[in-house]
Amino acid sequence: MTAAQFTVIPAVDIRGGRCVRLFRGLPEKETVFSEDPVRVARRWQDEGASLLHVVDLDGAFKGSPVNEDVVLRIAGELSIPVEVGGGIRTLDSALVYLEGGVSRVIIGTAAFGAPGLLEELSAELGERLAVGVDVRDGRVALAGWTETGDMGPVEAVSMLGEAGVRRVVYTDTARDGTLSGPNFQGIEEVARASTAPVIASGGVGSLSDVERIAAMSGLGIEGVIIGMALYRGGFTLPEAQRTAERGAA
Repeated sequence: MTAAQFTVIPAVDIRGGRCVRLFRGLPEKETVFSEDPVRVARRWQDEGASLLHVVDLDGAFKGSPVNEDVVLRIAGELSIPVEVGGGIRTLDSALVYLEGGVSRVIIGTAAFGAPGLLEELSAELGERLAVGVDVRDGRVALAGWTETGDMGPVEAVSMLGEAGVRRVVYTDTARDGTLSGPNFQGIEEVARASTAPVIASGGVGSLSDVERIAAMSGLGIEGVIIGMALYRGGFTLPEAQRTAERGAA
């Protein structure tokens, strides 16, 4: 994997129609950064993003899309690819996004609870599907991160490989929104176990974090999602991209 294939991916999380960030995924620990997520999305594109990560937080908590109209506006106004997750638990809801201009959908909880769904989605969507492996206390988190199942992340990615899933998004929920640094051990374990490329997420707080993740590109880590560090001004998107290029070289 070359440096050009490692992608720094800004995140736009939507709750109540606004652009927000949550601390460890907790709805009561919300910071609002903009009333206009579309404007924020355009900002990241203007600053050089080549891919945007969008999450419908209301959808994740409810179990079905809520901010669908905002997500589709973002996809319609941007020229770069947009991936979206949050409440997508059926093929029909995935297709609404994909037919509306979204490039890739991310399935989370549903992937681990409905027999046959993974295989169906993988066969129908191929590269347009990613599966989120959201981990809390060493186990896969369920129901919008509000519950924890019995499956470990290595077991989960092995199951995804058997189902033909072609991309994994790994998030340590205890690190998400904290700026405290990613779970590098967890990222490496998942990358080594996965037959599909992995995008890492959760906890990035410094450029050294970005460089260290990018240096794992040889293990199959193809990108990193960054939220709070960009919104708080810890570094700029172009700085993160230059750092990632060095790390992945």
